[in-house]
Amino acid sequence: MISITLSVVCGICARSHHQATDDSDTFTISPAVGYLMVCVGLVCCAVPFLPGAAGDITTTRFFWYFSPFWFFAFTAAAFFFRYRVVVTDKTLTYGAFRRRVVPFSEVIDLDVLQGQKSSELWVYLRTGRRLKFSGMLSDFDEFAGMVNSHMAGLPGPQHDSAAKLHDQEKRKRDNRAAGWFSYIGIGIVALVVFVLWRMQLLH
Repeated sequence: MISITLSVVCGICARSHHQATDDSDTFTISPAVGYLMVCVGLVCCAVPFLPGAAGDITTTRFFWYFSPFWFFAFTAAAFFFRYRVVVTDKTLTYGAFRRRVVPFSEVIDLDVLQGQKSSELWVYLRTGRRLKFSGMLSDFDEFAGMVNSHMAGLPGPQHDSAAKLHDQEKRKRDNRAAGWFSYIGIGIVALVVFVLWRMQLLH
């Protein structure tokens, strides 16, 4: 169900479009994601009031035990509703509750990571910082291309930065390690199943 929900959400986000004006382009996350988190928060608020859900403690006390869940859901909803990425000719502004402005003169590289459900854009700055933007942003491909075109206007040839190459190498190592762990895990499970099967034969 989680996988299906994520697929539906990513599909809805992919169909949403950004807002363009004469001097800026504003990219947001589809409001459907915010409404989904609101529904999750309401469900978490309602669960403690279901008959027999509280058990031996009072319903009010059980409701406050659930507070981290509905608080996180409502906070996430507010974040999704307010999150904006504004691209102008010279700056990149992003954030939800606190806006941050990055001049394109500070952008030295970018990398688009392709995921199974959604992509992600990593933007590298001269200071060594990495900005990460979710593929759930409206018109994500156009957003990535816009950042690239503004960065490409900088003087001098563009080459992969050392930070980008380091991150790519690290991801390759992590993927290899994850692959080995999965093989070892499958081998252990197969060995346990075989041992249990043999023990049943002995009895």
